[in-house]
Amino acid sequence: MNEQTFTLEVKEGKLIISNEIQDYLNKCSENVQVILTVKSESNKVANKWNKWFDQLENSQSLKSLTDIENEYKTSLIDKYKKQGLEL
Repeated sequence: MNEQTFTLEVKEGKLIISNEIQDYLNKCSENVQVILTVKSESNKVANKWNKWFDQLENSQSLKSLTDIENEYKTSLIDKYKKQGLEL
């Protein structure tokens, strides 16, 4: 696998892909893997993400998908029973 490193420009939070990169990608085979590494001069962004991940990990876990499906089925059946339908 050939490997090439490019530096992308960021404007207003959006990545700018230069013509050089587009040309390189056009010449590559269909099996292309792009890996993005974000390096920041300040730790403000990293700190905000770390804080968000910590809050997410410490939050109460959401109901499992099975519980949600069971609640939906029960409420749907109850709705039809209230209308006088038998299942």
